[in-house]
Amino acid sequence: MNEQRFEELWDRAEAENYAKKLASEYPTWRTSRRRTMGMVAGVALLIVVAIPTLMPQKAVDTVYAKVYCNRTGMDDQHWIDLADELLLG
Repeated sequence: MNEQRFEELWDRAEAENYAKKLASEYPTWRTSRRRTMGMVAGVALLIVVAIPTLMPQKAVDTVYAKVYCNRTGMDDQHWIDLADELLLG
């Protein structure tokens, strides 16, 4: 047996031992991985549900469907503010 053949056999033996070790540890790793991914999914779901409920809602003070006025002495700025509220509010 020459040195090259010895190195090949040595590498193969090391690889087999390493493969057996990985194969024996795989079920534990898979269980841990599934548990971790489940927790990540749970936290993500919690965030998706919690954010809309915790965000402040825009309060609507007054909703105008129509505006009637029989006063002639109203200031023009009042009507500008009212139109702004109707159109952009």
